Order: sequence, then C-alpha cells, then structure tokens
Amino acid sequence: MTSDDLLIDAAALTRFAAGFLRAMGSPEEIAAEVAAHLVESDLCGVHSHGTVRLPQYLGHARAGWFEPSAGPVLTVAEGGGALVDGRNGFGMPACRMAAAEAAALALRHGAGACGVSNVYHTGRMGAFADQAASMGCLGIVTGGAGRSMWRQVAPYGGAKGALPTNPWSVSVPAGEGGPVGFDFATSAAAAGKVLAAKSAGRMLPEGLIMDAEGRPATDPAAYEAGGAILPAAGPKGFGMALVAELIGEAVAAEAQSGMNWMIVCVDLSRFRAPACYAAAAEAAAAEVAATKPAPGVAGVEIPGRREAALAAKRRASGVPVPVATLALMKAAAAEIGAPVSDLP
Repeated sequence: MTSDDLLIDAAALTRFAAGFLRAMGSPEEIAAEVAAHLVESDLCGVHSHGTVRLPQYLGHARAGWFEPSAGPVLTVAEGGGALVDGRNGFGMPACRMAAAEAAALALRHGAGACGVSNVYHTGRMGAFADQAASMGCLGIVTGGAGRSMWRQVAPYGGAKGALPTNPWSVSVPAGEGGPVGFDFATSAAAAGKVLAAKSAGRMLPEGLIMDAEGRPATDPAAYEAGGAILPAAGPKGFGMALVAELIGEAVAAEAQSGMNWMIVCVDLSRFRAPACYAAAAEAAAAEVAATKPAPGVAGVEIPGRREAALAAKRRASGVPVPVATLALMKAAAAEIGAPVSDLP
C-alpha cells in the first residue's frame, strides 16, 4: 500500500466484482462466489489474486481460454478416485467442491483426497486449505501440469521459463486463534504480483524476475518480453515446483488454460483429541510469537493468522487499490457495460 492508493469499502468492491463477472456471462451464484474470493484475497493482502485479475479474466474469456458460465461437477477419475471437473470454468467453485469432498472422505476414513481438472484460474489456494482446517482436517493443496501454457518460472540454474508457479498450501486447525498455515508459489513471486505491479505502474523488488537474457530485472515489462520468474529459494522452490508439476500430471491429462490440483485432507482427531491438540497448538503458536523481534521488526507474526488480522482491519478501513489499477478496472467494466457506481 502507498499513500496514493484509494481505500474502497470491501462490500462495495464485492458488488462491483460480482457485477463485472455477471456482465462477462457468469451466472449469479458463480459471480458471487468468485467476487467474494477475489475481495477476500485483497483483504488478506494477497492482491496478486484479488480484483486486479478482473481485466485479465475478461481478456482471457474473449480469447476463448475459458467459459465464465460453466460450473463444476463431482465425478470419478480414470483410476477411481474423486475428481472435480471444472468444465473449463472458474476454478474457485471447483476447488471449494473438491476441498469439501476431500474433507468428507477424511472424516469418514481418516484421510481423503480429491483432484481438480479442467479449470481456469483458481485464485488463492490458501482459502481451500483453510476450508479443510475449518472442518477439523489438515489441508494440503498443490497443483501443476500446466507448463504447456504457463512457462513462467525458470528452473534453478536455467535462464528461461519452464514451469508454472505451482503453489503449495497447508493449513492446520489450531485453537481459538484460528488455523495456522501457509500459501505460497514455488516461484520467488506469484505471476499475479507481476501483473499487479504492471497495472499499478510500479517496479518489482529485486530478486524476483529475470529478463529474456537471464539477467536480473525489476521492470514487469522485462518479464513480459520473454523473461522469467525466479524459483523461490533457488533449488528448494524448484524442487517443490517440479514435484507439484508431477502431482498435477498424476491427477489428469496435462492442463491447458489452468492447472490440475490435488487436495489432501487428514482427520487429525484420529491421532489426538481435538481439545488437547488445540491447546498444544495455541501454546506452540504463542511461544513462537513471543520470540524477541529482530531490529526494526514490530514482532513475530503467525502465518495464516497474520492474513486474518489484516483482513479484519481492512474490513473496517477499506481495501487499498492503486489509482492506475482502478482506472484499468473501470475501463474494462465500461467495455462490457458492468456498473461502476460502487467505485470512487
């Protein structure tokens, strides 16, 4: 956030996003779910997966990459496992359905898994790991198999993009403070972060991208002109990305406009009484949070809870949106006749 960002009421931003998606052709239910997901990402500070995506969604739909009106169906994979077919629509409803199925299987059998295929953009994967945690399960989400379309990230030691950003997300149910977990791309930055910087007319921090010659860069235009995103933590991120790619390949045939996903849930009550575990989890989180902070740092924050605290603050104060990004969103809305009365 910078001083020239505009603060927009979350409810107003959600109404705008839902209207935009309806104008794109999404039915009411899908538009409402996707809009809520995008704004929740903005609230959590994950703007790379927030409403900045709306103009991109419109461009991809016009290019025939996906069908905004399609809804998911629960089906059976080639080998008999649970699989959600997104029918080439938005991935958020499909992943929500898959997380619910995987958690239901876990609560019945101790562990459960559900794949997701044939989807467009799926948004912030941490939302679906948290969904599993809200049902008392350990939630693990990862995906890949989209490299034919998304050669965005250079392998460790490489100078060209070869893999998608292939994220991993894990969420663990804890105590009263809420779940603890992480959600990160295996690249140094999500591709949406490059998009967000470009739309806002800003440079990226050093160490995130390279240009077409493999040289360090900070201008989002260098990435778009044949550059690549670096792997997170060098060989560590590359290793996690490649494993995610193979997991995606195990779920279904190679993905096209999106990626294939695997959601795995484990019923932790099969190991320890929930009340006892919750108390232990809270004690561990409190002990870590009490660590003496490094110079210049206000304090240690717990992953998962940091985002929840920021979301609560922004629900009261508003969602920061760069002026340039807002102008792009309004211009895209005008092209399809979507209402903009909720925006400043």
